[in-house]
Amino acid sequence: MSNSCLKMIKDLIIFYVKENYRSYLIEKNIEVIENKNLDNVINELYTQKKEHLKNFVKTSMKELLKDEHPGDLIINNIIIDIFRDDELCKQILKTEIELYQKNNLSSN
Repeated sequence: MSNSCLKMIKDLIIFYVKENYRSYLIEKNIEVIENKNLDNVINELYTQKKEHLKNFVKTSMKELLKDEHPGDLIINNIIIDIFRDDELCKQILKTEIELYQKNNLSSN
């Protein structure tokens, strides 16, 4: 159960980040976040959204798994492991956004 939970949590985080990324672009009326601004944007959004993201994952896991939910303790431990290193999380976000923007710009 733990591996499937981990994959589901990862998928939920990716979904959450993409939706917040799109919302940011719409709010700022831009097509991409310039590389020179990326670190500042990630720092700002990560700090503002971290707790909301954790709650989103917990709530979504309960809704998706219903009777198969492994329990809050297991979910909380996975979330704690994922968010243990904020700088690593921010770097992963930066890499994902850069890749996403590069792929989207090249396909337009």
